[in-house]
Amino acid sequence: MAYRFDILTLFPGLFSGLRQESLLGKALDAGTLDLQLHDWRRFTTDKHHTADDAPFGGGAGLLLKPDPVVACLQDLQTKQPFASPVLLLSPAGRLFRQQDAHAWAQGPGLTLLCGRYEGFDARVETSVDDVISIGDYVLNGGEVAAMVILEAVARLIPGVIGNAASLHDESHADGLLEYPQYTRPRTFAGQDVPDILLSGDHAKIAQWRRQQRLQRTRQRRPDLLVNATLSAQDAGFLAALDALGPPEPGRP
Repeated sequence: MAYRFDILTLFPGLFSGLRQESLLGKALDAGTLDLQLHDWRRFTTDKHHTADDAPFGGGAGLLLKPDPVVACLQDLQTKQPFASPVLLLSPAGRLFRQQDAHAWAQGPGLTLLCGRYEGFDARVETSVDDVISIGDYVLNGGEVAAMVILEAVARLIPGVIGNAASLHDESHADGLLEYPQYTRPRTFAGQDVPDILLSGDHAKIAQWRRQQRLQRTRQRRPDLLVNATLSAQDAGFLAALDALGPPEPGRP
């Protein structure tokens, strides 16, 4: 059975590229994934199909009306072959993490509500399971955020990524950032590929990569180390780095 994404949006055309390009397009064509788009403007009841209105209490911008959104969601839920988590996308939500993608990938599907303008009437939140933000910034709408979550979850579905082993050591897979990688040419712009990667000693390469992950995470995202699973050897390596002084800002 295909993993199903249901997207509620006023702009379904923004998702057309996902149907045609890259691995997601191939997975949709193969039936591994199913993408269903739902325009809740169809559930407005006035002759102008008004989906937004001015907020009570005043303020700039327009707010999405709750009745057509909830009507669209309820109609969808009566037709879905199975229940799926309903996520409202908003910069006021909790931060999306890789562990969320792994959790949602275990289920049969996901339903995403894409905001626009000044966002949803707060009463819509009583009809959803979670409110999610992809970062501490504001976009024009939730469609890009939905694409981010869709791709993060979809690539974890068996059959979407050709080489599943590539998922194991990538950034955030276990709380650390990924190690630096290199390909041909061996020398580029005066920079050489590290000799260890050319040594053929797989044990030493694995150790180097682990240390690079720890060093890169310490420099770029030290907050991740708080919850990362670290061995005694990892802790000793980080302590040795700390003894040399704080990391310099920027790239290693």
